[in-house]
Amino acid sequence: MKRNLWFLTIALLLVLVGCSNKPATSIDGKTDSPKTNQEGTNGDTSEQHDNKDANLTDVALLDYFLPDGSSAHYKGVGNEFAELDITVARPAQDYVVIHENNGGSFVQKVYKLNGDEIQVLQEEHIELDAAVPTTEELESMKPIRTYLKGPIEVGTTFDDWKIVEMDASVETPYQQFEDAVVIEQVGKDFVNRIYLVKDFGEVKRESMMSMEGEEEFVVTSSLETVTQP
Repeated sequence: MKRNLWFLTIALLLVLVGCSNKPATSIDGKTDSPKTNQEGTNGDTSEQHDNKDANLTDVALLDYFLPDGSSAHYKGVGNEFAELDITVARPAQDYVVIHENNGGSFVQKVYKLNGDEIQVLQEEHIELDAAVPTTEELESMKPIRTYLKGPIEVGTTFDDWKIVEMDASVETPYQQFEDAVVIEQVGKDFVNRIYLVKDFGEVKRESMMSMEGEEEFVVTSSLETVTQP
């Protein structure tokens, strides 16, 4: 019973991270970092730069997402739902919408930059052919939790997450990253980690569960391919 509940927990964490219903194909020159579009289709850069708290380090918080129009595929290990496809849209200034498909569910996640934090406005199952929300729909959404908060440094906490490491080395099928920010959520018998890299967003998700008398159960989703417009 506990194992089944754990699968649901993993599905909620590993399934809700942005994906598409079609696998992405890799791009040439994996070491080249894509440029981030922080303006959105309504973009006025002056308004973006007015959000001073978003630049508490040399990396703006919105840099921890793939650029508008990107897609990515994640290799899954440990659970059939750990393999993910995502698409990324920036339909309006300060908003990021991620569609994620893990083969069992299709989820829409909506993020908004607000001061020194990225807020999650929506994490809901939707139809495969659902469109990205309109500006009016985005503006009507209310925050449900915090995804990331500045300053980006070890010790920063938000909700039940904490930044535990900077410039971490993480190996993925796509490439080896040496500058990941690691955020961690710790429970009684589980640990969830997300590895964030500038211009790529989440490059790896890791969930570990310890059960008395059993081996540690580990599920990972690691970046494998990236496609940009």
